[in-house]
Amino acid sequence: MTTLEDLRALAERVREASKTLDALRSERDKAIRVVRGSTSHTVPEIADAAGVSQATVKTVVRGMR
Repeated sequence: MTTLEDLRALAERVREASKTLDALRSERDKAIRVVRGSTSHTVPEIADAAGVSQATVKTVVRGMR
């Protein structure tokens, strides 16, 4: 049976995973901006390489994220 302490431990793991995910997304967004600014790669190519939608690439490049 799951205890309250188990639930707290899981909640902490989720918080840590969320922090890690946020940091990785930030790194990815920075890389998207660098690649778009320093190469002739198209938005579709960058989106495919980054595993995101073209709309996400456009949002990142515009500095809205």
